[in-house]
Formats: sequence, C-alpha cells, structure tokens
Amino acid sequence: MADKGGLQLLPETRKKIDIKIPGENRLILIGIGLVVLVLLFAGGLWMYSNNLTDQISTADKQLADLEAQRDKKVEQNLVTLSKQIVLTSRILEDHIYWSTGFSKIESAQQSNVQFKSLSAVLGEKSIRVRALSDNYTTIARQLAAFVADNSVKDVSLDSVSTLTSGKLDFNIKIKFDETKFLKN
Repeated sequence: MADKGGLQLLPETRKKIDIKIPGENRLILIGIGLVVLVLLFAGGLWMYSNNLTDQISTADKQLADLEAQRDKKVEQNLVTLSKQIVLTSRILEDHIYWSTGFSKIESAQQSNVQFKSLSAVLGEKSIRVRALSDNYTTIARQLAAFVADNSVKDVSLDSVSTLTSGKLDFNIKIKFDETKFLKN
C-alpha cells in the first residue's frame, strides 16, 4: 500500500512533529529580568552614593565656613571664664558667714551681759568672749543660752573675777560646729 500507481499516500517513516509551546524560553526571560533588576539596583545604589557624597561635600563646606567664622581668642576667653566660674562657685559654696555666727551669739546674749571683747579662731572652731555681768545667775543663764543652740558643741567658763564696781568679769570659750554655725 505504500505505492499505488506511483503515488505514495502514507509515509513509510514517521517524522517528529515540533510544536512550539509559548513560554518555552522562560529561563532566558527570567535571566534577562534578573539582569535588568540587578542593573536597576546597582544604578539606584550609584545614585544614592552620589547623593551621600554631595551631602558630605556640602557638610564639609559648611563646616569649613563655620571654622573660618570662629574667633579662637574669644573661645579661649570663654573657656577661661568657665573655669573661673567653677572656681568661684566652689569658693562661694565653701564660704563661711561670720555674720551668721555673730547673729546667733547676739540672739543668745542675755540683757544684763555686756561684751568687752570677742575673738574668733576658725582653726580651733571657737570663739572667746570676755564680758561683764551683774551676778552669777546671769552668767549661768548666758552659758545655758549658748548651750541651747544646736550649732554650739561646747561652752566652757574659763574664769570669773569680781570688779571694784561690783560687776563680774568672766571669760567664755564657745566651741562650735562650723557647718551649722557659720554657713548658710
């Protein structure tokens, strides 16, 4: 049957029929897409890098302008002033106020006591008072008034002597707590 009148109707061998399926070149298209994405990403990073470089150069220029405007002598004077303020504030914090101590002595002074002399020694943290009084009771009240102050540590009566006028001459030594007695 292969040959009827010189005509062959059916082929004796079969040939492969190629059918084109859409998407057969999918791997090539994916590869091209990835290359395009990588190129776009690299371009974006390049543009970002250029933008950062521009920002750095602008900041450097501004910094150079500020550096040119600086007055180093004035800055040095400000640093010196700052150090002096720190020292001054420390001195003021450690400052003693004798007026505070004297006002405490004045408020504790009895009405019948007359001070003849008053001397203070900060190193000993003491005040020596020489005074006149009418009687021993007034001296006792005066000692009690000094002891009643919480800034006074100790009061001692050094000597008492009678004057020809009938008054009593006495010496008192007052030891005080410096932080309570002399500081605000």
